[in-house]
Amino acid sequence: MKRALLKIFIYILPQMTSLNLSAATQRNVGPKSSEGPVEPALPSFDYEFGRPIEVGEHTYSWYRKNHADEASKRLGFDAAAVADGMDTWHWWVGVDNPGFWRDMAKLSGSHLNKTNLKIDVMRMLLITPRNERFKKLGLINDPDCVAAIKPNQFGLTLDKMKDGTLTWDPEKFGYSSGVIGLQIFKNEKFDSKKWSLAKYMDEPSSVEPPYKVGMSCAFCHIGFNPLKTPVNPEEPKWENLTSAIGNQYLREGLVFGQEIPSSSFIYQYLATQEPGTSETSRFPMDFINNPTVINSIFRLADRLKLARPERITVEQKNLIVSMYKNAGVPLDSPIGALGGTDKEPTLAVPHILTDGSDSMGVLTASVRVYVNEGMMHDQWYQSWPLNPFHITDSLKRDFAPRDFDVISKHRKNPNSPWMQTERRMPNMATFLESYDSFPLSDAEGGKSFLSTDKKLLDRGKVVFADNCARCHSSKQPENLPSDPAGQVEAWRKLVSKGDFLEHNYLSDDQRHMATELGTNIQRAEGTNALAGSTWGQMSSQTYKDLKAQPMVISDYDASGKAIPLYNPLTGQHDIMWKGSSAFYRTPTLVGIWATAPFLHNNSLGDYVADPSVANRVARYQDAMTKMLWPEKRLGINSIKVTTEDTSLPELFPEMVRTMKFLNGLTLKLIYIPKGTPVNLIMNLNPKHFPVLIEAYIQGVLSGEPRHKFKGFVNSRRSAGMASMMKKMLELNTVPDFIEDRGHIFGSKLSDDDKKALIEYAKYF
Repeated sequence: MKRALLKIFIYILPQMTSLNLSAATQRNVGPKSSEGPVEPALPSFDYEFGRPIEVGEHTYSWYRKNHADEASKRLGFDAAAVADGMDTWHWWVGVDNPGFWRDMAKLSGSHLNKTNLKIDVMRMLLITPRNERFKKLGLINDPDCVAAIKPNQFGLTLDKMKDGTLTWDPEKFGYSSGVIGLQIFKNEKFDSKKWSLAKYMDEPSSVEPPYKVGMSCAFCHIGFNPLKTPVNPEEPKWENLTSAIGNQYLREGLVFGQEIPSSSFIYQYLATQEPGTSETSRFPMDFINNPTVINSIFRLADRLKLARPERITVEQKNLIVSMYKNAGVPLDSPIGALGGTDKEPTLAVPHILTDGSDSMGVLTASVRVYVNEGMMHDQWYQSWPLNPFHITDSLKRDFAPRDFDVISKHRKNPNSPWMQTERRMPNMATFLESYDSFPLSDAEGGKSFLSTDKKLLDRGKVVFADNCARCHSSKQPENLPSDPAGQVEAWRKLVSKGDFLEHNYLSDDQRHMATELGTNIQRAEGTNALAGSTWGQMSSQTYKDLKAQPMVISDYDASGKAIPLYNPLTGQHDIMWKGSSAFYRTPTLVGIWATAPFLHNNSLGDYVADPSVANRVARYQDAMTKMLWPEKRLGINSIKVTTEDTSLPELFPEMVRTMKFLNGLTLKLIYIPKGTPVNLIMNLNPKHFPVLIEAYIQGVLSGEPRHKFKGFVNSRRSAGMASMMKKMLELNTVPDFIEDRGHIFGSKLSDDDKKALIEYAKYF
């Protein structure tokens, strides 16, 4: 997650004025909490439950016990630890992230916000009926809840937990909102005498609601069980769910964008986010639109065996020692073993994020995610390049980020949200280690989709050994020969073994150069884990040193020859661009039959919102076909573009009044033509706003004196837009627009070899 959606609201072209948003700040929208948990008296009203549990009806308690007992029997795990870890995964919101989502609701719900983008989880729950949540937004409804038959005592039509399903402390974990991963908590600031639903829906900052909403990891990561899919995706049963596969149907971009008209560019930005992805760099923004696939978590124990030592600083070593002590983790733990010397320490780490930037071990990575969901938000805001609660500070810094200083500041209070979350992570890791795979042969009707042709499957194994296994196998040949022919034979021998797929993570879990892969570079060019940026203290020195090297970014033609990036303004491959060294971590192929579309941005393959086994196999077949036959991909048609002429909200009237020469300019005149690449605009740093406006002005004037701007602005706006778009491309943070390019390994295979590989990989 995880995740939020305010990026467009807080930086599409108005920020340099610091007028509209700073006005909200002056109204004390921002947080005032300390680093330790604040525990004022909660309101005394009772939660209203729904109908009782019916005889034979499975609940979360059944799901929890069933999974924990199975993990104990199969793996020898402590069932209590697994169950506690599941509770953390499902319900823990990092103590205070409900405050973050309340801040966002107040900020985005202000009348000063002209975008209609409302980052208000409570509002989303109220306006999206239970029977439409999956269809509209890809959300997973909680089987322990039922739709409200009538509004509750506060007029809220929230789902109700079935009577008898609450088996945990609601002050710690909240009540279920009806959507798994969104928990509601009694709001300590609620005053029933002041409450008005109408006032809340009109401007949420005007009145405190009875509940606040928090977000847990399960919001993004729980999905439908491929082995037992739901009859009705809007009403799944617990046996239809699995906690760590990743929700490939989540429409994160639209969760808060339902009320925005399609004629708004903001809607176009949100609607073009691929299902099953999360834009974790919205908060804090890196000014790159780079949503990435929601990770599935399989065979974690096998993955941990692939950890490699990376250099860390002495300060980072001291941080790890302190964190491990607080969490009760030994220094040689497989989740991140310390090594090296006192002066040159190392940490053996798996690579958590898509680009391999989460490189300080599982414990650090896991707690960091809770900050990314809103934990310790008052401190987190201060690290953002663009802090919506302190725009003037962002301006003074020229939109430069700051460290989220966990080394010297945010762990000082032993009972802070960070420290409490640290202590919950070991059991959560144990829970996640309990997931293996979802064999197609075990799915309902799955065997009918599997080939039993031994000759075909053996051929698929050979193709995999020769072309895929070096990156997509955690098992490696022993004593690998140095000569190429010997290596080929060693790999074929390994892959042909009957137990090759057992305990195989089907990935080397290592970083590979994005230029080697040829895939879209936007995610790999993210900057949030660099030194001095928000997550800089939580990435290894090895990662930072690798990123410091410049690199020419290219596309590739059908023969594999490097060519310039595609320019959507000219229709030619003529963008010569140099970025930093960029990497992608090898994804696992475990359960690949069930998790299409493919690539790090879910751009490869057609999306169909149907979790059935038949559709999963069809999506797999489609994506694999496009993987191995690149000519069948969308190519330039995968560029995210606006589907109609759109406009920007009117956000800077004060600047127009101040800068007299802009008289007559409104954002409605700066229209965005149908077919405009979304990332031409979304990949811009707000510090360039004055330059872009100047480009528009010069385009309108076309050499005429500035005082004539008002007379020309209406008749020459197309010239103004053309000039500004050219400047947008010049200033673009990452001008790589084709989404589904790259990873053409295997494209030169014969058709028979490709078909054999597709059939063999169904067994992963």
